[in-house]
Amino acid sequence: MNIDVYSQIVFGDTQALKVFFLAHRFAHDQESKALSDRYGGAFSTFGMSSPVAEETWAQMMQEEPPRPTPPPLADWLLFHAAIHNTTFQTIQSIGVVAPDISVADFSSPTQFYDWLLVHQLMHDYERQALGLT
Repeated sequence: MNIDVYSQIVFGDTQALKVFFLAHRFAHDQESKALSDRYGGAFSTFGMSSPVAEETWAQMMQEEPPRPTPPPLADWLLFHAAIHNTTFQTIQSIGVVAPDISVADFSSPTQFYDWLLVHQLMHDYERQALGLT
């Protein structure tokens, strides 16, 4: 699943965020399967589906920045970044890390859009490297 179209969210659009979370989970499931098929072993998607993180993110978009990221969303960001780091290291080699997407203030439109763009480009790279369309 290509998430490019689902990453074109307008800041504050909580309905689009829900669609993004669903499409994003499918993208990670597809990439996980492709990694397992190509490299063997199991590649986790644990934590990609988190209604609490999704709700926390939606709430943050309704508040004034800056605000510390609440634990449910901070945990999701860390799990998510770890999954991308594992993917990058597997595709490239040991020592290669993905861009850091573990920290973002989603109450800031600038950080929201920056995070979505970097994240989308990471998925585009992974999908291309794994031969996914």
